[in-house]
Amino acid sequence: MFRCSVVLVVVVLFLGCGNEPPSPSGAGLPEPEHVASPGAESLIPRTVLFGNPERVGPQLSPDGRTIAYIAPADGVLNLWLTDVTEDAPRQLTFDEDRGVMDFQWAENGRHILYMQDEAGEENTHVYRITVETGEVLDLTPFPGVKAYVSDSNPKFPDIVLIEMNKDNRMFFDVFRCDLNTGELEMAMDNSGTTPGGEMVLGYMADRKLDLRLQVTIHPETGFISILHRWDQDSGWEILKSFSSEDSWFPERFTEDGTGLFVRSNLESDKTALFLVDIASGTETLIVADSSSDIGGVGFDPFTGEPRLAAFYYLRRTLRVLDPSIEPDIRFLTELRDGDFSVVSRDNSDSTWIVAYSTMDNPAVYYVYDRRNTDARELFTAIPALDEYTLRPMEGVEITSRDGLVLPSYVTTPDPERFGEGPWPTIMMVHGGPWYRDYYGYDPFSQLFADRGFAVLQVNFRGSTGFGKAFLNAANKEWGAAMQDDITDGVHWAVEQCIADPDRVVILGGSYGGYAALVGAVFTPGTYCAVVDFFGPSNLVTFIETIPPYWKPMLAMMNIRVGDIEDEADRAMLEDRSPLNHVQNITVPIFIAQGANDPRVVQAESDQMVEALRAMDTPVVYVLYTNEGHGFVHEENRLDFAGRVEEFLYLSVPGPGIECELFIPPADAAVELR
Repeated sequence: MFRCSVVLVVVVLFLGCGNEPPSPSGAGLPEPEHVASPGAESLIPRTVLFGNPERVGPQLSPDGRTIAYIAPADGVLNLWLTDVTEDAPRQLTFDEDRGVMDFQWAENGRHILYMQDEAGEENTHVYRITVETGEVLDLTPFPGVKAYVSDSNPKFPDIVLIEMNKDNRMFFDVFRCDLNTGELEMAMDNSGTTPGGEMVLGYMADRKLDLRLQVTIHPETGFISILHRWDQDSGWEILKSFSSEDSWFPERFTEDGTGLFVRSNLESDKTALFLVDIASGTETLIVADSSSDIGGVGFDPFTGEPRLAAFYYLRRTLRVLDPSIEPDIRFLTELRDGDFSVVSRDNSDSTWIVAYSTMDNPAVYYVYDRRNTDARELFTAIPALDEYTLRPMEGVEITSRDGLVLPSYVTTPDPERFGEGPWPTIMMVHGGPWYRDYYGYDPFSQLFADRGFAVLQVNFRGSTGFGKAFLNAANKEWGAAMQDDITDGVHWAVEQCIADPDRVVILGGSYGGYAALVGAVFTPGTYCAVVDFFGPSNLVTFIETIPPYWKPMLAMMNIRVGDIEDEADRAMLEDRSPLNHVQNITVPIFIAQGANDPRVVQAESDQMVEALRAMDTPVVYVLYTNEGHGFVHEENRLDFAGRVEEFLYLSVPGPGIECELFIPPADAAVELR
């Protein structure tokens, strides 16, 4: 089944201490009054939507007796333990700053491993905590290094593989770590380049934790090669080579090491699951779907055979590959509403933790006993949501001007409170851009719909999961055809009487923040306000300041985005940079930035704000001094959500918008610039 490291849905949606800040006063903006609408007492509080989850991310210990999970302590997310048969919480970590969001049990059951950076700079260290004593050990105590756990196996319970860029910030070496002693032994010294000049992106181990695959990329052509060896004494041989516009992604080795499960679209538009015989190169199709790429794959923990596959177009569908689990899937499907996934299991595979995602809650967890076909509810991520009525999300297909079908989602306000449409509307653009919007609970969608806005989320070309033609249609189309898809989404919403054409806001983070700025400069009559958080303002300076460990993938970015070393591409990227067209912006803009962001550095927002203010364009600029590319701290998430809500209430004209009173959290790390 789908066994994965914890994904904190509530926090990851907004990856996300100081004195009370003054009121923001951007040039030309109305002075915020910490306003609230007359009906604000009936609104869903931001503390419910953006506060810490009550409990989230449960993971079973290997023996199935103990559950580790994440819950707040004094406002900071920490690790907790409880017995699988009774709720007896014990706090395990006592972090007072960044909190714990990504952890996994060690296969020995005596330790838990978690990854954490210092202030949003993403130089994560790997920490080992001893379950019995609570003792914490930094396994990678090297300044400026990014490290993470890359593999483990129940057959080797005291060993994990850790990758880190200790010797060269561009490349990751692989270390074998003894969890009992904390000792690191070099398993693969990544020299960075092969004798043929390709750059080494990484390695993959087999079920014995022997490094058997090497992934390289040609720095000029972007061609990717998967190299294989049978053992550490063998030489590397090319197993498969393909363009960056294709995909051949190794999923895992077979148990005996002779085969490899891969997701491939070399012979089709959508990625499908194949079994590759390494010796002969023969590929056997296991499962495919015409609607979307293959998503998650669940494997039998004993045989290593795939037994469940997920596909996701507008909604998720499951394909059972192993008849032995059909009774389990049937029981869990009928247990309650919502899309479910197996987020953890014990080593005997007799107990599962199952998470249900619904429109009303990001996760409701159950402990499922396979032996007795019995399940009991464990806990809910945000139980306070049960007190409120959330708005449904509808999946729709929108056709772009050049004929692409754009899978999209619409969330509308309650017509009994806000009347029938058209409504003021938020065009909410996802980040990545090689990501996608999904059906399900989304705190911002619910916030805006609860205040009287419709919300439109368009999976524009370049979004992942819809096939390589859809993905490759975005090559070198930042600010061009990708933006046209977003604009076409707005036109569709106007034609459907969903969006009031005079009251459309564009909002997004990361790539979505860039798209928000582009919407303001290239389609200035389309939007009445703009919200950009962590978004690049100049594509050339953005590429010039990417983290060092992204640089081996520059050849791929040259294909997808544009090559700043090529004169024509550089001119194109400059032309599609919002910074160079600020004179076109006449609507109010809200910009938020993390001071420690390694992906989109602070200078990207600084230079945009400076240019806007030179033009006397109204802008609010909020800098979060202890954040990176998103929000980790609860107080900063609440501050950001409150400021955005207040900004929209003051900036979007006309009736039919409600607003909760915004009082800045005293402990938010905010600078208003």
